[in-house]
Amino acid sequence: MLLKRFESSSYILLLCLILFLPGCYTKDDSNVESDPDTATVTKEKKPAATTPAPTASPATPSKVDVNVYLEISNGMKGFMPTAAAGKEATTFQNNLLKLISEVQDGRYVADKGFYLAKEDARSRPVLDSVSYNTMKNYIVSGIKDDVRGTPLPAMLQEIVQKSIDQGAVSIIISDFIHGPSDQGQFISLDADIRSSLREAEHQGLAVAILANSSEFFGTYHPAVKKPEVRRTLNGEEIPYYIWVIGPQEEVQVVTSKVLRNLPPQQAYFGFAYESVPFSALLKEKQFYPSGNIYCSSRNADPCTEVNLQPEKNEPVEFTIGLDLRALPASMQRIDYLKKNLKVASSGSRASMVSVTAADESIKATPDLAKYSHFVRVRVPELRANSGSISVQLPQVTPTWINAWSTDNDNNPASAPKKTYQLTKITDGVQALYRDQSDLVFKATIQFNKAD
Repeated sequence: MLLKRFESSSYILLLCLILFLPGCYTKDDSNVESDPDTATVTKEKKPAATTPAPTASPATPSKVDVNVYLEISNGMKGFMPTAAAGKEATTFQNNLLKLISEVQDGRYVADKGFYLAKEDARSRPVLDSVSYNTMKNYIVSGIKDDVRGTPLPAMLQEIVQKSIDQGAVSIIISDFIHGPSDQGQFISLDADIRSSLREAEHQGLAVAILANSSEFFGTYHPAVKKPEVRRTLNGEEIPYYIWVIGPQEEVQVVTSKVLRNLPPQQAYFGFAYESVPFSALLKEKQFYPSGNIYCSSRNADPCTEVNLQPEKNEPVEFTIGLDLRALPASMQRIDYLKKNLKVASSGSRASMVSVTAADESIKATPDLAKYSHFVRVRVPELRANSGSISVQLPQVTPTWINAWSTDNDNNPASAPKKTYQLTKITDGVQALYRDQSDLVFKATIQFNKAD
């Protein structure tokens, strides 16, 4: 009897162990995501990338590390006159104070650094690390010291290398007037700019150039020294530039979240998107197609393949929805897209009828709210039983660059808002991306001839 009781108890105990064991395990800590609000993070220098960044747009980071570089040469003094009661701040002062305040206190910047860019006694670039308050005092109280300007290529090379070493996005503020000790360097300016930014190319970084102008009070130092070596200005408009250099997605955080209120003059180099969200819109009444066209797959969402058959007197027209919100703001403007957007086709004849942006009614329509822009395409003829229709945005040099460039900046009163050889400077930047795609993006609809 005792043996039977023991056997029965052992069976019950074994059964309990079998039921209990699956819940008894040690969780693999390597699969646990730390809580960002409670975890203690040790900040380390980011490793430099060893291969260029992919052209697809990765998830946008919520915060970025930023280094701000302000050139404090004699040529910059006129943008930052000493403050006085009853004296208004210049546009430069107002904009720069907002910029550095956003870097210092804004929610989109993690680690930050502030640097004053100048030249030492041996004509070498120096980047002095300063506090936020020190940079702010320079902006509001002016530059007191006699500081020679650093030649542009040397300054850019030093800045880019420091920011790469620190894993930070560079924000560079300067008039970008080239002042080399060797006048022959004017001839090689584009090549020198290209060489100075070679590490940016090797690391797959992108460059955004923002141009603005400001009242200028004081001594102006032109690149062209004849007939005047220098001039005294009293409020004439002089250009200044903000360059942002870093990984594409981080540069976009800076331009869209940190700088905000960007000037109309914008240029982007090294920006490309392997794909953007898109779809042929064939069921929505706002964009109802005309002619014989339907989605090749009845339930496809998005619809990226269609069956169509234009008739002799009835061409096919349909709308392609695009989500371009990841692009820089200037590339999303309707006037920019109307001028630069292209439709290319294989196996058909196709053209762009119109391009529009989402209005409030479209933004309130769930099936359409995911698209920011709409391109109407007309297909009057097929030349093959299958092919493709692509909406493409080519890489283009903004027209404002030519308008703001000059070969003689000696008298800014007679030719305002001009920078010496700006086109050569941007040519040097553009050369970094000569092997990159000629397109910012393309969205391709495949088609088959309908039965």
